[in-house]
Amino acid sequence: MKKKELTLNSEHGLHLRVAGEIVKIVNAHECQLSISCDGCKRANACSIMQLLTLGAAKGTRMEACAEGPDEDIVMKKLSDLLSDGAGI
Repeated sequence: MKKKELTLNSEHGLHLRVAGEIVKIVNAHECQLSISCDGCKRANACSIMQLLTLGAAKGTRMEACAEGPDEDIVMKKLSDLLSDGAGI
């Protein structure tokens, strides 16, 4: 299991397109991923709806937990996505 703290740099926070990109990353690999913010809210990263309920704004610190054979790849792609403002 890999854990990593990330900062959401998307200008409009964790909106529908960003959540969709996260789901695409997870579904393309053999890995389970959960994301939490504010120390208590946790979302399964395979669910756009759960990700949106986090209500994460720009600058929110999030913790990602990945488990599975592709956990390193998923963490790298997630980190890249969130750190560059999601490119969206």
